[in-house]
Amino acid sequence: MYVQHHADQGAEIPRRLIEAASEMFARHGYAGTRLREIVRSADVDLSAVNYYFGGKEGLYAATLKQLAETRPTSATPISAPATGQQAEDALYRQVLGILRRFVEGESNSPLGRILAHESMNPTEYFEQLITDIVRPELERLGAIVQRLAGAGADDALVARIAMSVMGQCLFYLFARGAIDRIYPRVPHDDCEALARHITGFSLMGIAVHSSRPPAT
Repeated sequence: MYVQHHADQGAEIPRRLIEAASEMFARHGYAGTRLREIVRSADVDLSAVNYYFGGKEGLYAATLKQLAETRPTSATPISAPATGQQAEDALYRQVLGILRRFVEGESNSPLGRILAHESMNPTEYFEQLITDIVRPELERLGAIVQRLAGAGADDALVARIAMSVMGQCLFYLFARGAIDRIYPRVPHDDCEALARHITGFSLMGIAVHSSRPPAT
């Protein structure tokens, strides 16, 4: 029996399955991914999916959970610094973290591509993705924006600014194909350069909507 034969491998088989599933679900979406492609890539038997995850749906859920728990080290804690240069640095780190999490890499990150598939063809896990991944990113951005915009910025303004910053980041995910064709000579795969641009642009926008002077 497969499980007995490989019992000594411990967590190695689930790890390989999730690693392969991340790439396949990112490439084809949930509906377009076949389990045989995943197990072939992971070099395991098809029965392993049922044994460890209960089937395709369980493997998808475990893959999303693993991706959701992985955050880049450049991301900013939700309790951002109070004001001034520290808050500007926090915004840069948060933007860089989002870009590295969703956009970085030749074909974008698996998490970013899965999010793109879910946005166009939602599964029952879409709500969970929003709750576990998108909402926390927006809350971190909102905490930083609130400190940058000042006490006079109401919740609606802070939310709109946070969504604007997030939108700038995700543009490089959702519009990757178009960007490659329209601006082939403009580098857009350097996350640090993109983070500096988005941060500087956003700081000027925040200044317009608050009493805070523009960054120099």
